[in-house]
This record gives sequence, structure tokens and C-alpha cells, in this order.
Amino acid sequence: MRYFFRVEYDGTRYGGWQLQNNAPTIQEALESAFRIVLRANCRVVGAGRTDAGVHARNQGAHLDTDAVISPAAAEISVNALLPADIAIYHLQPVEEPFHARYSAVSRRYRYFLCPRKRPLLFKRVWMLFYPVDWHKVESSALALCGDHDFTTFCASGSGARHARCRVTQATLTTENDLKIFTIEANRFVYTMVRSIMGTLIDIGRGRITDSMQDLLAAKDRRRAGTTAPACGLVLDNVFYEGVD
Repeated sequence: MRYFFRVEYDGTRYGGWQLQNNAPTIQEALESAFRIVLRANCRVVGAGRTDAGVHARNQGAHLDTDAVISPAAAEISVNALLPADIAIYHLQPVEEPFHARYSAVSRRYRYFLCPRKRPLLFKRVWMLFYPVDWHKVESSALALCGDHDFTTFCASGSGARHARCRVTQATLTTENDLKIFTIEANRFVYTMVRSIMGTLIDIGRGRITDSMQDLLAAKDRRRAGTTAPACGLVLDNVFYEGVD
């Protein structure tokens, strides 16, 4: 039986989502907890592989098991075993053709910035200590919407067959003294959001004078700006048809 569930986590002390030998990961923690509850080995498949230090609010994931379980009881047990910075919710059975990664319709990321020092948000936001023209940032972000080749914002070693993505939202909003960049697309390539965010800030600082349209058309990684730190990035939601 295949089960789908949502995952929320603070990625600060993890080497990212995917299993690796030299750092604790979100996938490792989930598989360890499920293995104890199900009394069997299992592989957890996520909708996306977030990088080290990146957080998630509504990550999607699934696992297969032959065990007969009560989703509500299993969810409680798994959460009791998980560390305090990882939780699962909405554990539910799904038909086997469903896949947490390949059935996703779109993904939405949010990046949090603050133009002053905020100790209580340490490891949650990118704190900026220099002037930024936020109107330039906002107008440049709008140019990201549409179907584009994002090679300029894809780090080497991604392994992706292509860098074409369809962005349906790219907005900058303000909540209290926080700036929040929201971007939604059908897919993302390696470090794309952090590369875009850093480039937008460099545009707002006047360090990059090229337009976003020119940067996209260049398809040249060397034209991108600074890669924003991981701490401000949250995988906010993964959208599916027919699954909450």
C-alpha cells in the first residue's frame, strides 16, 4: 500500500533532504522513524530535494509498505520518534500510480528577507545590512513569470535534462518589516530559487545592471548574481490534484 503525507521541518541542522554519508538528513530521520513504527525497512520519496539549511512547511512525500496500519495512529507514533524539528501530518492512503515527486502539479517557495538585524529570526531570514531598491527587485521579479530557460540560474552538477520551467507566480510582498519573495512553478532546477533571489538583490543594490529578461536570454551562469543563503528559503507548498 502506498501512503502519502506532508512534512514540515527546520532544515538548519540537516544536510538537506536526501540521504548522504557525511551529514544527518530529513529522509534519514523519516525512514528511521517509520522503520520502527512499521517494523520493516521502507524508502521515503519526497517531492523535492531541499538543500542543506533549507526549510519546508508543506513538503510532500510517500512510502510503500505491506504493513496494515491505522494512518492516524501511525502518524502519532512517527511524530513521537522524530526529532523536534521534523513533523509529519495528513498521512493517508493513495492509489499506487500516485507519486510524491512526479504527480506534483506545481511547487511554491517563499524566501524571507529582513533589512535589519533580527536575532529572533536567526537562521530563518537573510538579514541585509545595505540599501536595496525594492521597487527594482519587485519589477525584476515580475519578468520571471512565463515559460523560460533558467540555465542562468542553475548551478553546475544539477543533472537535470533541461532548465526550462514555467513560472506562474513571482512576487515580492511586505509583512511588518519582512520582505517575502514568493515563486511558484511547475518545476525548479538546482539552486534556482536561491540564485534568482541573490540576483534580484544584486539588481536592487545596483551591482547588476542587466535586465532580468537579458539575464534569462543569456543562458550563462556567470551572469547570475550572488547565491542567497539557504536559511531564508522555505518550500512552502507542493500542489497535487485530488490530494490535500
